[in-house]
Order: sequence, then C-alpha cells, then structure tokens
Amino acid sequence: MSDPDFTTLKAYVNAASNVHDAFIGDCWDEAVELVGNHVGGPAMTTVQQEARAAELARVPATVLTRAYLEVGAELYYRRDAPNGVKEFATPDGSASFRVARDPMVGAYPILAPYMSAGFA
Repeated sequence: MSDPDFTTLKAYVNAASNVHDAFIGDCWDEAVELVGNHVGGPAMTTVQQEARAAELARVPATVLTRAYLEVGAELYYRRDAPNGVKEFATPDGSASFRVARDPMVGAYPILAPYMSAGFA
C-alpha cells in the first residue's frame, strides 16, 4: 500500500465525485493531527515534533492508517448529522441515531495496544 492521503479517505467514505475533495482533505488532515496528538502529544516545537514522530513510529503503519480512516470518516459523516443526529430513510421513518461527539471514539480501541501506560 502506498502512503495514505486524503484519497484513501475518499475511497473509504465512498465519495465518487470531486465536489467534496477540499472537505475530505480537511477531514484527513484533522484526523492525522488528532491521532498524532493522541499517540504522541502536541507537536508545536521541534522537540515535540521529534517526540511525536518517535511515538508514532511505534505504531504499525496499517494500524495508523485504520485510525486515520476511522477518525476521518467520523468527521466526514458528521457533516450530514445536524445537531449530532443522523437520520436514515426507512419505511416507518424511525431510523435515527446520535453520532459520537468525540471523533476519536473509533480510534481509541485501535490504538490502545500501542499506547504507553502513564501514571502521575
């Protein structure tokens, strides 16, 4: 598999046209940042960037890609869920559910085996 980018997310969410490419790109960038923050902490200084890169290197690339996809898809589909409620067309019109408030909810269990336990 080549290095993942927003086209990986585009295929994952089954977005056929190019109409939403900018939005999908934003979702991908935000997903990469959120996963990076969770695994390696914030990366604003050079030292923090190096520390984040070291932590991310401990996670297999396929696992990181899956986490990026889960978070990116959560962000992408959130657009269709006004006030956090997603509705589907069903014969009785009763299929609706609340989307997760935290876009990382799907990534936490995927990344958990690779997180170092910290105690204060």
